[in-house]
Amino acid sequence: MRSPYGGVIMDMNSRIETEEDFQVIKEYTLLPILLDMLARDMNELKKYKDKIIYNHILMYLKEIEHAVYPELQNAKRKMRTQDIRILSTEMNAQGIHVEYKVRGYIHHFTMLRSLVKAELMTMLMNMRRRLG
Repeated sequence: MRSPYGGVIMDMNSRIETEEDFQVIKEYTLLPILLDMLARDMNELKKYKDKIIYNHILMYLKEIEHAVYPELQNAKRKMRTQDIRILSTEMNAQGIHVEYKVRGYIHHFTMLRSLVKAELMTMLMNMRRRLG
């Protein structure tokens, strides 16, 4: 927004993060964790290669994995258009801590391990519904 004097007026709402901002940041943070979890589980399943259900479960996990990549790209695109950048992500035994910048203002959030797990399960269930 321009002032009548030629300068730029900063809209007070531009520095306030919205719920949509937070959701896209959370999604962008959790999707790579979901990919790691899927890779770990697919690797772990190799010891059950001789079981009948092995190929069915592996196919399902690969479908989920392939569905994650477009969602990650979509989150990345939204972050770019909303002027959001992840500055740092730290994972430890307690959970995850993310520092990010929204339209020039630095924010952060922490999710306990149990909440990360619950959020990942919700994401997984939603993807499963979409994949049919």
